[in-house]
Amino acid sequence: MSQVVELKIVVSGMAGLLEAIAEAGLECTRQKTVQTEDGKHAVDLVVTDEQGTQTGVKVDARTGEATFVGHGEKAGALAHRVMQRYAYSRVLNDLKRKGYQIGTEEKQKDGSIRLVAQRWR
Repeated sequence: MSQVVELKIVVSGMAGLLEAIAEAGLECTRQKTVQTEDGKHAVDLVVTDEQGTQTGVKVDARTGEATFVGHGEKAGALAHRVMQRYAYSRVLNDLKRKGYQIGTEEKQKDGSIRLVAQRWR
């Protein structure tokens, strides 16, 4: 049985999304379509992981909503990887903008990241 994965996040710009994709160690190409088992889907980008799994990304310019479209669990894992990287970058940038410094960063067993930030007044 096959399953098409469709995940959505809201991004503040294509540049931040492209940066997150690169930081996650994934390849990205600008393509108009991605092929899944249920047909072709219109997309803005196609992200490819180390095993060759391709996931399409469609970004709504009006709302900033990025939709990841792919096939199977690998596509879902790839989309989650990009989303985590995007969220991580956004949090770091926001903390630095507000004057915080990152004290420690720990990767947890479940894949999450624990940051300890500090700010001196």
